[in-house]
Amino acid sequence: MTLPFPRIDGEMWAGECKVADLVAEFGSPLYVYDARVIEAAYRRMEVAFAGVDLLLAYSVKANSNLEILKRLVALGAGADIVSRGELHRCLTAGFSPEDMVFAGVGKTEAEMEAALAAGILAFNVESAEELELLSQVAERVGKPAPVALRVNPDIVADTPHEYTRTGGGATKFGIPVDRVMDLYRWAADRPTLEIRGIDVHIGSQILEAEPYERALDHVLGLAAQIRAEGIDLDFVDLGGGYGVSYDGGDGMSVEDLADIVVPRVAEAGLRLILEPGRFIVGEAGILVTKVLYVKHSGAKTFVVMDGGMTELIRPSHYQGFHRIEPVISREEATHEVVDVVGPICETGDFLARDRMLQMPASGDLLAVHTTGAYGFVMASNYNSRPKPAEVVVDGAEVTLARRRESLDDLLRGELG
Repeated sequence: MTLPFPRIDGEMWAGECKVADLVAEFGSPLYVYDARVIEAAYRRMEVAFAGVDLLLAYSVKANSNLEILKRLVALGAGADIVSRGELHRCLTAGFSPEDMVFAGVGKTEAEMEAALAAGILAFNVESAEELELLSQVAERVGKPAPVALRVNPDIVADTPHEYTRTGGGATKFGIPVDRVMDLYRWAADRPTLEIRGIDVHIGSQILEAEPYERALDHVLGLAAQIRAEGIDLDFVDLGGGYGVSYDGGDGMSVEDLADIVVPRVAEAGLRLILEPGRFIVGEAGILVTKVLYVKHSGAKTFVVMDGGMTELIRPSHYQGFHRIEPVISREEATHEVVDVVGPICETGDFLARDRMLQMPASGDLLAVHTTGAYGFVMASNYNSRPKPAEVVVDGAEVTLARRRESLDDLLRGELG
C-alpha cells in the first residue's frame, strides 16, 4: 500500500517532493494531494468487491476538484452527485452520465431537468413529494426518469458526530421502510418513471461492517418483495460512509465489508453500487499551514496559524480530530500541550485544542492530516479571506489543481 506523506530524515514528503518545497512554490495555506494514494484506495475497493458486478460511484461532495475528478474518470469511477453544480463538474471532467447517481433531499426542477437531459443512471429519490415532482418533470421533458428509492432503515450507526448519522428515523434522509412498497407500486404505474434499483445510506465515517450488514438485510428483503410483485430491479446501492483513520489507527476494513456484501448481492442477481468518497481521497490530502505566532496567555499556549476554520471547518463544525505534525521535525524541540488556532475572528476558529505538539516557532510549517475529504470543499471566504491553492502530486510530477484566489476573486459577482 502507498503510504501517504512519509518522513525522510525528519522532513515530510508528498510523493517524490518535499512538502516544504511545495509551500515555497505555491504559498501557504496549501492543500496537497497524493494521486498515488488516491489510486491505491480506489484499487483496494475494486479488488475487495471483485466478485460482483460493481459500480464505484465516487461521492463528489468529498472533494470536487477537477484534477482529482479527471484522475478518477481515468481509473474507471462513476459519480455520486448531489447538485447541478456537481453534475456540471462531472460532465466537464469526463464522467459518463450512465455511471452517475443523483442523491440529495432537495433536488430542484432545474436539477431534475439537467440530469434527465444528461442521461444519468438514476435519481436516488428521498420522498414521495420528490417522486411526484420528478414524474411531472419527466412528463414535461418527454423522457422517463430512472429512479431508485432511498430507504431509511432506522439504523443509527456509531459515527463520531450526530451530524454524520443519516440512517436513523429522525433524520431528513430517505423514505421510511413502511412507506417504501407503496411508493414502488405507485412508481411502477407511472410511464414517466423507470424503476432501476433500491438505495440506502446510513452515515459517514463508519468503521465497522455490522451496520451495513443490517442495512443490506433491509434492502434485500424489500428487493425480494418488490420483485415478487413483478417490478424489476437492476441494482442495489449501499451508499458510502466507509471510515478512514484520523489518528494514525485503522480505518474500515472494506475487505471485511465485501465478505458480507458480495455473496448476498451476487446471489440476488443485482448490480452493486457503492459511493465511496472519504475512503478514496481522505488520507490522500494534507493542509499545510504556517505558524504566525506562539502566544502565551495565562495557562494556555496558542499556536496561531495562517490557516484556520475558513480552510478546514471540520474541527469546529464536527469536533473532528486531525493529526497535526511539523513538516520538518527537530530532535531538540520540546513538546507542550497547545491549542492550534487560526487567524479568524471567532473563538471557534481552531484546528486542535489541548494537543501535545512539538513546539514550533514563527515561520514553521504544520501539516494537518486526512484533509483530502471535506476540506477544501467546505472552505469559505469568511473574513474576506481568499481560498488556498490546491496541488496534486504524482510521484515527481506536480500539478497546480487550483490557483490561490486573488483579492479581485473575492469581489467577483458583486455589483457594488
